[in-house]
Amino acid sequence: MKIRLCVSILAIVSAVTVTYAVGQSKQPQQGTIVNVQKQDVATPPVRTGADADRTPLQSHYYLYNVSVRLNCNVYVGRYESEVDNLPSELSANNSVPVRLEKHLMYLDFPGNTLKMQIVHHKVSTEGACGQTALAK
Repeated sequence: MKIRLCVSILAIVSAVTVTYAVGQSKQPQQGTIVNVQKQDVATPPVRTGADADRTPLQSHYYLYNVSVRLNCNVYVGRYESEVDNLPSELSANNSVPVRLEKHLMYLDFPGNTLKMQIVHHKVSTEGACGQTALAK
């Protein structure tokens, strides 16, 4: 009975580990950062004209919408930071290794991987992508 239980647990752990390793093995593709937009977010929001002594404490964080062109697709990923310190690699026209998984985009920088939720996706019609679309 104990041996069956141990074998079952070992089989489940092995299956989960192999599945995780296969999901992480996607090779990055070279993309280009098109645009970066910054938002300063304060929560909870306070209405204009409210008495400053009676408003709740607010926390601030920063949202960055990073547009990345990968082949003829443009993906917009959302990067959140508690400090107003955008990594220098996240600037327009920079080439970046990109991995896509379901609703996530990973930007692989040397020594650092940024995980972003994809909030928008569109097919680019600029340059060669537009000519390909017209030919169809």
